[in-house]
Amino acid sequence: MRTKVAMTFRALFALAAAAAVAVGATACSGSNPGSAEAAVAATMFHDDVRSGDVEAACGLLAPGTVEELEEGEPGSCAIKLREVDLRATSSVLESEAYGSDAQVVLDEDTVFLVQSGQNWKITAAGCTSRGERPYDCLIDGS
Repeated sequence: MRTKVAMTFRALFALAAAAAVAVGATACSGSNPGSAEAAVAATMFHDDVRSGDVEAACGLLAPGTVEELEEGEPGSCAIKLREVDLRATSSVLESEAYGSDAQVVLDEDTVFLVQSGQNWKITAAGCTSRGERPYDCLIDGS
């Protein structure tokens, strides 16, 4: 019963968070299709990591990103994700989708995503800009 209640609470929390992020991301992204959904995925990933639900966070990663994170140790995504020092985020500043790719700028992170079917999957997170050079990312599947 406790698991069922926890899952129901998580589903309700995710729905409320998705609605709030979608409204905020739409304001930041104009009419760019997919931007709001990408922002929801990036926010859910950070929420899962912050709450300790690293299994759920691993489920939001693209397959190549999981492989890179696991470093040849299949099934170790959750363990490895606990070791990454991601900064806590609280708001979406900008979200842009470019076809099947997206970039979500959060207050303390930049997240890159790819569309996989109807879902957005994280390809890189914990990223900081280095000006004209490529981003430096703590989690990177590219």
